[in-house]
Amino acid sequence: MKNKLNRGRENKTYISLLLVAGLAFGVFFTSKTWMYDDSAIAQTAFNESIGGLSQTTLTLRDWEYNPKNELMEVTLERNHTGTDAVEPTFSFYAKEQNESQKYNAELVYQSDNNMVVQIEDVPESFEVIGLFVTEHRDQNILKQEYKKQLENKDGEATVTDQDIQESDLPEPEQVIIVGDYRKIDTNQSLVTKTDKGYKKESIVADMERTKQEITTIIEEDIPFQEDLITTLKEEKKSLEQDMAFETKEEQADTKREIEQKDKAIEEAKSEIEKLKKTVKELQDKYQNREEELNALTQNNDANKQQEHDKVDADNAANDQQDVNKNKQDKNNNSSTKSSNDKKKTDKKNDG
Repeated sequence: MKNKLNRGRENKTYISLLLVAGLAFGVFFTSKTWMYDDSAIAQTAFNESIGGLSQTTLTLRDWEYNPKNELMEVTLERNHTGTDAVEPTFSFYAKEQNESQKYNAELVYQSDNNMVVQIEDVPESFEVIGLFVTEHRDQNILKQEYKKQLENKDGEATVTDQDIQESDLPEPEQVIIVGDYRKIDTNQSLVTKTDKGYKKESIVADMERTKQEITTIIEEDIPFQEDLITTLKEEKKSLEQDMAFETKEEQADTKREIEQKDKAIEEAKSEIEKLKKTVKELQDKYQNREEELNALTQNNDANKQQEHDKVDADNAANDQQDVNKNKQDKNNNSSTKSSNDKKKTDKKNDG
C-alpha cells in the first residue's frame, strides 16, 4: 500500500515538474509576443539617409522576417554620391547584438539604385540584429589616389601599380544597419522572388512613395504657404492702418516693416510655384513608373500566354497522336480479322 502511495506521489511530482518545464519553455519562446519590452528601440531609421560610406548614400526602405523559414529580407536604396568613376561593389554579413555568430547575408537582387539582401537562419528568438554593409572601391582608383598622395608628399612619384601593396591602400569602409524585432515586419509568406518579382515590388514601392510626396505637398506644404501669405497680408494691413496715428520717424520704421512683409509674401508665392513645379515632376515620374509597371505586367502576361499556347499545342499534338494510334490499332485489328476470316473460308472449302 505504501509503495503505491509513494509511486502516486512520485508520478504527481514528475507531472508537476513537466508542467513547470513546459510553462517555462513557453514563456521563454513566446515572451516577445506578450511581455512588455521597455528597452530602448535600436532601429536604424527608415527612409532616411545613412552616412558612413565615402562613395554611397544608403537608405533603409524595408525590413521583413519570416519566422517559418527563419529568413530576413532587407531592402536598401543606394545612391552613388562620391567622385569615383567606377561605382563600388558591396559585401554583407549579419550578426545579433552581443553575439559572435555571423549569419550569411546574400545580395539576391540589385537594380540601378536598389539592393535586396537576405539574411538566412535567423532564429525567432532574435531581438536586435545588425546588417554589416562593406563598400569596396575600385582597386585601380585607389592606386591612383595613393600615387597622387606620394606626389604631393615627395614631389615626384616613381612608384608603379605593381609596387603598390594591398596594405598600402585604405581599408574598405563599413556601416551597420540595425534592425529591432519591434520594428521589423513579420511576413509569413516571405520567400526569394524572381528578378521580375523584385523589380515589380520596387516599382510599386517607388510609386507609393511618390504618391505620398505629392499628397504631402498638395495637402500640407502649399496650404502652409497660402496661410502664411494670408497672415502676412493681414499684418501688412494692420501696419498701414497704424501709420495714420504715427510720427514721421515711426512711419519710416513701419514702411520698412511693410517692405519686409511684401518681400516675405513674394517669397511665399515663389515657393508655391516651386512646389507646383515639383508636383508636376512627381506626377510625371509616377506616370512613367506606372507605364513601366504595366509593361512589366504585360510581358508577364505574354509569357504566360505563350506558356499556355505551348501547353495547348503539346496537348493537341498528343491528342492527334492518340487519334492516329487508335486508327492504326483499328486498321491492325481489321487486317487481323480479315486474315482470320479468310483462313476459316479456305478451311471450309478444303473440307
